[in-house]
Amino acid sequence: MYGYICPDCGCHLDPGERCDCREEREREREKVTKISKFLKVETNGQMKIKFEEVV
Repeated sequence: MYGYICPDCGCHLDPGERCDCREEREREREKVTKISKFLKVETNGQMKIKFEEVV
């Protein structure tokens, strides 16, 4: 057993392998940010797409 473990996510890695959990989280955060600027949350909790900004 080698004992290479990512300190961020706990993934077991091969020797020399780099974990991409940080990059993956950043890509996911960017995707959510991009999507959320086209949504508006109404007072009743429903989400509405702002079509004028999509086009």
